Amino acid sequence: MLTHPEDIRLAASAQEPGIRLPNRSPRGPAEILRDFFPHVSLQGKRILELGPGHYEFCDLVQSQGGRAEAIELDPPVAEIGRRHGHVVHRHDLRALGTFDTNEPYDGLFGKGSNNPFWFYPDETALEAYILKLRALVRPDGWIWIVSCPYTALDLDARTFASWLDLEHRLYLRHGFAAWPVGDSVQGGFYGISVPCDGLRVFTFGLPAHRWSARSRLHLAAFTARRRASTLARRLLRP
Repeated sequence: MLTHPEDIRLAASAQEPGIRLPNRSPRGPAEILRDFFPHVSLQGKRILELGPGHYEFCDLVQSQGGRAEAIELDPPVAEIGRRHGHVVHRHDLRALGTFDTNEPYDGLFGKGSNNPFWFYPDETALEAYILKLRALVRPDGWIWIVSCPYTALDLDARTFASWLDLEHRLYLRHGFAAWPVGDSVQGGFYGISVPCDGLRVFTFGLPAHRWSARSRLHLAAFTARRRASTLARRLLRP
């Protein structure tokens, strides 16, 4: 969520329509940190975010004593990050293989900023992308990443699902764990949009996902609000 007038002005010209909305749901970073990063300190750590959006995660890293960097190609969105005090690298995420860093990062975070269908049908290119993610972090570092799979290609449902399954297998092959996002309510709780079945969060160097007691309570309230909103829309239909 953006509140500063200059950030809102910059976001209004973003290429991605969702980023133009200053009141876009801020859900996600705190809940993700609580349930996927228990006992993981960000103090003094150098963290890279892919496609930072409104920089909620970068801001959270900064507030906990870490140093946040981001990869963002869109000029106005990159400027928002610099205004927040983050190092922003202008680079195309589709060409992540050509991104260089002086030293590996302590952690890498990406929420809906990469797309496995960028590489369809080239399995080798998809695997190279995953290997690049591993190369960007220290051997004892961590990665948290979930894709936003969509394509303008005319693929049937079976082919679409099989490519996501391949993505899953490749991540597992290179030491990642997978957590199924599930339905739109569960995904929405973490600020993850769920455009398809089979969406997974892939993690490396992190403990297995575990719902905290606090998150269970918040999820129940979040679910109730979602159901009430859905019911209200149905009742208002002509």
